[in-house]
Amino acid sequence: MPKKVLVKIADKPKYPSSSVIQAACYEDYKRCIDTYDKIYEKINITLAFCAALVVVILPQFDYTIFINYEYKSDLEFLSIMILLCSSFFSVVFIIWALIQLLMLMRSKSIPVFDSIGSRNEEIYRWKPEDAELWLIDKYTYATNEIRTITKEKQIKYDSAMIKVLLSLLLYAVSTIISKGV
Repeated sequence: MPKKVLVKIADKPKYPSSSVIQAACYEDYKRCIDTYDKIYEKINITLAFCAALVVVILPQFDYTIFINYEYKSDLEFLSIMILLCSSFFSVVFIIWALIQLLMLMRSKSIPVFDSIGSRNEEIYRWKPEDAELWLIDKYTYATNEIRTITKEKQIKYDSAMIKVLLSLLLYAVSTIISKGV
């Protein structure tokens, strides 16, 4: 009778693609952090532009023209009212945008990958696939949170930009009316 030989089959990895997925999660995490940082850069640039714009727009607003002006016709009265309203709303929109941008500069704490958490003796004993799955979980959680915060900031930034554009348009209308172009 032949002797039975037991051959031990090498442990196959449970999750062979985990290293690829972990690398992709890391790249996605880096992209999200970069996008978050770029929003702050855009806010800073827009804030500087708005500050300069306030210096230009505020002197344009002159409500005394409404009080001290002798109206010769209804059309002249209408043009003065349009001038006054466009100047007023131009100032309101640019100040509103400035406040909104300043509020966006406040930093909310964002979840980041905690590399200190990976310095755990227990994790060192895990199989590589299990450690990669742990990393995938940490990157995915942080990335989803960063995306949510970035989306909120982008929506608020877009709202501030609309106010800046409206302010510029209204300033152009008031300048055209006041200069008679």
